[in-house]
Amino acid sequence: MKRLSERGPGGMRTFRDHVLELMHREYAELSAKPGLDDGSISVGEWTVNLENIYSTVRLVAAKDRDAQILDFLSRIVESQQQSFADRDLSWAEAKDLLRPRLTPSQYFDPAPDVLRRPFAPGVVVAYAIDHEREVSFSQGSDLERWKVELQRVHDTAVGNLETLSEELELEVIQARGGGAFAVIDTNDSYDAARLVLPRFRARLLAVLSVPVFVGIPNRDFLVAWSADSAQFANHVAQVVKDFGEQPYPITDTIFRIDHSGVRPSTATERGGVVR
Repeated sequence: MKRLSERGPGGMRTFRDHVLELMHREYAELSAKPGLDDGSISVGEWTVNLENIYSTVRLVAAKDRDAQILDFLSRIVESQQQSFADRDLSWAEAKDLLRPRLTPSQYFDPAPDVLRRPFAPGVVVAYAIDHEREVSFSQGSDLERWKVELQRVHDTAVGNLETLSEELELEVIQARGGGAFAVIDTNDSYDAARLVLPRFRARLLAVLSVPVFVGIPNRDFLVAWSADSAQFANHVAQVVKDFGEQPYPITDTIFRIDHSGVRPSTATERGGVVR
């Protein structure tokens, strides 16, 4: 992956080997080995991407890093166990647990059976089965068992997150020099995914006027601003910075919302020129 190679293969490989040492120590009963690249490990039939935990531990004191890694590994093991259990869920049991999740398309390269649909260049919508602490992703085999089409999974997941977002307050902040912006950072792991929601986008248009520009640099952050914002260039620069530095990165694309829907902005629009 490009982002890993930019950080240096040696550092990533050393980190991967340390994660494996901890894995072998804490979960000796599980088969864990290096993945296909320096930024992943294989745990049983799972490929675990280490980029997000690598980004996270770089931000904490050295003495606390192993605790962060061990917490990550415990969640991986629990997620794996939950994924096996979810293979037996009926549609009636699964439908209320579904949520959309925006993810870099390459994240699922090692897992081709994960359900997904394109959202933007390099970004897909996947469908989480959310058990609060643990999340697994819907698979192609689920459609056969549930006897539903992908569109129904998508509509159900979107509807569930729309309902959960109805009480979310949109705090509009007046930008210095003119215009306004709003930030969504609930840390519920679906902040960026709210860009998929039609009713949520309509709320942004209502409070920021038409069109609205949006950045989703990472999973736990969404920033939206008005076209007349004097801070337009600053918002774009911060999206790029966060995409390069924060855990769970998604994209540095700037999106445009209007009454026709959502799309990636043009180069001209990204530069703050709106027609």
